[in-house]
Amino acid sequence: MMFKRPRLSAKRQLVNAAQAVCVLFLVASCGDAPEPTPSVQTDLREDIVPGPSDGLIFPAVWNTSALAAEPTSVGVAGGLSSRIAITDVNGALQILDFQAKRVTQPTPLGVKEVADGQFLRLSGVAVTLFPGIAESGELRVYIHGGELEAPIDYEFDIDQQGPAAGLCTAQALSESDGVLRLGYWTRTDPTILHSGRIISLNDQLVFLADEPVEANAPITSCVLEETGVSVFAEPVRSVGRLYRLGTAYTITLDTSGNLAHLTPSNGTEPILVEDGLSVFMPPLPIDIGATGDARDGGYPGGVLVAVGEAQDGYRAVLIDPSLLTLDPLAR
Repeated sequence: MMFKRPRLSAKRQLVNAAQAVCVLFLVASCGDAPEPTPSVQTDLREDIVPGPSDGLIFPAVWNTSALAAEPTSVGVAGGLSSRIAITDVNGALQILDFQAKRVTQPTPLGVKEVADGQFLRLSGVAVTLFPGIAESGELRVYIHGGELEAPIDYEFDIDQQGPAAGLCTAQALSESDGVLRLGYWTRTDPTILHSGRIISLNDQLVFLADEPVEANAPITSCVLEETGVSVFAEPVRSVGRLYRLGTAYTITLDTSGNLAHLTPSNGTEPILVEDGLSVFMPPLPIDIGATGDARDGGYPGGVLVAVGEAQDGYRAVLIDPSLLTLDPLAR
């Protein structure tokens, strides 16, 4: 099933985004385009067992002022971009920085969910890209940067296999591997994970699909690893991934609001977030996003972002995971 829609543009043109007719054919026939990498069959992560640790304590460092509406998801882009994207129940998307300050106002784009993003350059313009799902179930990418005052819905060519129910992202394995890796599952086939890579071809964003993998229960979250994929089912609600100095740390959020670190031996270490003097962790977070490469905001070990209702309103809370990422004894 192929979703097509007209291109949306800002008042000031960000990049040269001409229509890409038969882009997928051009990718297949272009010698410079990278070849798709094979995917690896995986089972659902039902092997997770409680670990012996008493847990990890992460401090809550910053929070936003009250958001305009109840959030539905959060995505984090680290590295040179240092941006946070939040969606809300009204279908709006808002961009913030790592100081918890608003970069844009909520922009009505009909978006349901976003995932962690990536910095890139299109036509020489530095932008931050966040893959997401529209309220219709269509996979889209949302971009902010350059002279744009608000995020926009950018052209994205993908042969989508039905309306998306959820998605996950990961950094590209190398520069030749594209811009970002993307995985998603659909409302009609919630046990099938479709994954692949987003590449930039002549300033067009194109999805190159790998072979789908099948789980043995409906998927609620996924992780795209170097050697394959891991998928999660209830009670896992969301997964954050911290890449730090060549090591990846997986943080899970369950439907009861509990955070945990998934250890290399498939055990779990519970995570307690300690409130600050004026920073309060939501008791029941709605979603989490993460990056281990937070170059702005003073986070040497990366940052974990949770959204939910805390105190007198809905907020995004920025959490310091350095105890895990900078201390080998805490792994």
